[in-house]
Amino acid sequence: MNDSTLDIKAFLDKDEQKDLLRLLTAGSVDDGKSTLIGRLLFDSKKLYEDQLDALERDSKRMGNAGDHIDYALLLDGLKAEREQGITIDVAYRYFATPKRKFIIADTPGHEQYTRNMVTGASTADAAIVLIDATRVDFSGSEPVLLPQTKRHSAILKLLGCPNIIVAVNKLDLLDFDETKYQAITAAYRKLAEQIGLQAQIHFLPISALKGDNIVNASSQTPWYQGLPLLPLLE
Repeated sequence: MNDSTLDIKAFLDKDEQKDLLRLLTAGSVDDGKSTLIGRLLFDSKKLYEDQLDALERDSKRMGNAGDHIDYALLLDGLKAEREQGITIDVAYRYFATPKRKFIIADTPGHEQYTRNMVTGASTADAAIVLIDATRVDFSGSEPVLLPQTKRHSAILKLLGCPNIIVAVNKLDLLDFDETKYQAITAAYRKLAEQIGLQAQIHFLPISALKGDNIVNASSQTPWYQGLPLLPLLE
């Protein structure tokens, strides 16, 4: 057996010993779940060259991110999903880092497909609940979260999901306003208390489209002292 064969066997043995984390995305439609996972795969260099080429072509032809790459197209694989711009079925993606392995379930945000979200949540060790900061209602005395965010959180509670990351997304469209971010996290804490959510909850300010706090810490949020998403998952 030559050295290269030994190296491959050692690599596979080491990979086999890594912990596996099953996680899912949850939240309302258009909160950016597919974009988040696509960006995570892109920034962590887990895409092949032909996938990158196809992503760039599809972004120009059918993307919904303007001049930017539409990372959601990596997950929304069904023709009907791409045409409607929504996630219908649960899309599973596997990737690994030097520290651990991941299976990510990208679940639908549309109310019509909520039961598909339950399928992905039933075996999850952790969930990423996305909140679109631009769609939170700030007109009253305290912020009002979208109904589907509340519904998905209640499902995670019923299924006993032990770890939840609340990712407040699209903060780039609010100039990374710390005050609004803190108000949103306070609103979610109140929701968690109301529904009896016992999970360990971590809050994270992000822009999935721009890549802020996805793999690397963002200079746009100096007021956030926690880990970016990928190191947090690791």
